[in-house]
Amino acid sequence: MSATQTIQILSISTALLASGGIATLSLFDVPLLKSQPASRSLPMTRWLFSRGSHIFPTAALLSSSGFAYLAYSSLPSSSTRTLSTVLQHAIKGQSGLYLAAAALTFSIAPFTSLMIPTNFSLIKLNEEKGGSRSAASAEYRESQGATTRSAEESTESKDDVSQWRDLSVPQEKTAQESTRAEDEEIRSLLEKFGYLNGCRAVLMGMGGVVGLMGALA
Repeated sequence: MSATQTIQILSISTALLASGGIATLSLFDVPLLKSQPASRSLPMTRWLFSRGSHIFPTAALLSSSGFAYLAYSSLPSSSTRTLSTVLQHAIKGQSGLYLAAAALTFSIAPFTSLMIPTNFSLIKLNEEKGGSRSAASAEYRESQGATTRSAEESTESKDDVSQWRDLSVPQEKTAQESTRAEDEEIRSLLEKFGYLNGCRAVLMGMGGVVGLMGALA
């Protein structure tokens, strides 16, 4: 198997697997979370955010980089390469498909910025209720006399166990019980997150499909 074929397989499979993982959050996880009171759904949501932040941006970077390399490698040889031929291949043909795939998979990064207000609202509410990122985080923070943090401080985790070494399960529930009004507020935020996250899955999936079209072209 050549290096090009290896990059094709890795880039396409990474994009499609990541798309499926992202879609699972919206199609299965969010409905389950919405069925729980906020005191239980908030720490589980925070745990998912932490896990997702380690996996999906990395997958997007790997697949988009692979597609960008494939777009470049499929251009005409340097001896026959001119501005017109480069533009022709970039607009249509195999190079154009790979370039489109790279743009689609990378686009989940700027699209995620649209989700930050919703995500940070959920993280903030979790902190206000005495929630943590995981069971290990909750135990550690309790031993240190934890105080409420902002959403930004929570994501930075400067007073917490390392996110990269923390493989513990989600915290069972927040320290404080939630009210009915808070439960409804969280369900509304989760509904919005599920919709926006579904859009990310579509972008990533389209990138994988277009990349596959480029490989078959």
